[in-house]
Amino acid sequence: MSATDRLRTDLVTAMRERDRVRVSTIRSLISAIDNAGAGEVEKQGFDYGPKIGLGHDVDRHQVTGDDVARIIVVERDDLAAARDEYRELGQTELAEEFERRVQIAEGYLS
Repeated sequence: MSATDRLRTDLVTAMRERDRVRVSTIRSLISAIDNAGAGEVEKQGFDYGPKIGLGHDVDRHQVTGDDVARIIVVERDDLAAARDEYRELGQTELAEEFERRVQIAEGYLS
């Protein structure tokens, strides 16, 4: 099972368990991976004018397993930076939440 498939499966489980922090973290990771696959809009001659239907789709490229791992590392590092900032500000509850988010992200690197 690929990391992306695992994320999507774990998202359903976390939603059933009503684990707000886990759901939010997994959604963030999935979004980062999906965004990495998006093509450059400007290079496709995208027309921002009014359209009806599905005319606003952009080309996507395949994100490899190595790409996914790098994306998760970047996201984990961003979460760790936010955790450290909250600690410096004395926001212990938020720092603990972000520590949990870091742990969740690290779980997808193994």
